[in-house]
Parts: sequence; structure tokens; C-alpha cells
Amino acid sequence: MAFFKHTIYVGTQHKGVFYSQDRGKTWSSRNIGLNNETIRRFVEFENTLYVCTNDGFYSLNENMERWQLEYGHNSLQVNGATYFNENFYIGTKKGIYKKEKDHEWINILPNHSVHNISSDDDEIYAMTYNEYLLSSRDGLNWQSIQDGLPENLYTFNVLNHNNMVFAGQWDGVYSKTKFSSTWRLSSNGLPRKFAVTNLKSLGGILVITSSERKLKPSMTIEK
Repeated sequence: MAFFKHTIYVGTQHKGVFYSQDRGKTWSSRNIGLNNETIRRFVEFENTLYVCTNDGFYSLNENMERWQLEYGHNSLQVNGATYFNENFYIGTKKGIYKKEKDHEWINILPNHSVHNISSDDDEIYAMTYNEYLLSSRDGLNWQSIQDGLPENLYTFNVLNHNNMVFAGQWDGVYSKTKFSSTWRLSSNGLPRKFAVTNLKSLGGILVITSSERKLKPSMTIEK
């Protein structure tokens, strides 16, 4: 879901994008320009709305009321995007792609399937399907910062909030300081084994969303 210029946008699994301009009373589809209607994520940068789909990364042209492909091709599942040091980065099933100044996209983290990607003023966070990676140099060098998080379980989302870094995991929220290398479970007050699929900061308050999916018996949370 995205809130963009007094409009609510909702992404669906198979039917693309729907939007409402009357606070959800009526809805219309907005799929012109999309080559794939499986919506993975909305992101907003510099007053433009973008969407990640199963075949690419699109921007919304409001004047033409259509989506325009920024980068993608068949089978390139784009799971997330972020803007860091004046460059776009998209996390895909085939790695992280960076948009260069000449508008070419290059894969800076091949051989990794990236579930999500985010950043703050200092660092890029890459959430692969079995490890959490960090880069502070434009994606040129990466290091694992999985210590303290469940083994072999992917992180849903990472957010810097009030000088703390929070990670949504399958069994709750984990936190650490910017200077710490170890995560600690920070789910006091939440149900046990509570899958935290998204984190947002609103008015100084940390807001989380969850999924009905929880840890299955075959999944581990052993550190």
C-alpha cells in the first residue's frame, strides 16, 4: 500500500495496481504500461511514485496516467528499491542493480537473491534470503551483519529510527545501535513468533505490520 498525493494505492498479487481518491469509497485500476501485474512493493522518491513488479521497476507518469519502465525484463523479479547517494538501487532475485550516471544499470551484487533493500544517510541494507548484508560504500563492499538474527531466515525490512536500527523478522522485531554488530530481540509486548513484515516511522512513532504467516515447525529461530 502507498499514500501518494492524496491518493491511496494498493498493489495486488495478480491484478496490478488499484487506486482511490475518495478515501477508499471507490477504486479504479491503474495498470497501463505494466507488463506484469504482480506487485511487490511501492516506493516514493523525489515526488515520484515507483512500483516493483515481477518483471521490472516502473515509475508513474501522472500526466499520462501510465507506468513507465525504468529497468527490467522478463523474469527479473524486483522486490524493493532505494535511493542512496543520488543513485537508484533495486533488489532483485538476481542481485542488486545500480543505476549509473550514464543511466546504465549494472549488477553490483550478483549471485544473491535479494528479498528487500533499503538505506539511510550512511548505509545500504540488503536483505537476501538467508543473510543480512550491509554496505557503506555505494555497494562496492558488503559485509554480513547477521549476528543475533535467526539463522537461515530472511529479514523482511530494516529501518533506522531514533538512532536505532530495527529489523522485522519471522519471530518479531530485532534492534541494535548504529555502532553495534549484534542484534537483540526487541519484541516486548508483541505476540510470540510474530512475523513483522514491514516497519514505518510516523511522527516519531515506530509502526509495524504483520502477516498471518508464522514460523512453521520446520523453520528454526536458533541463533
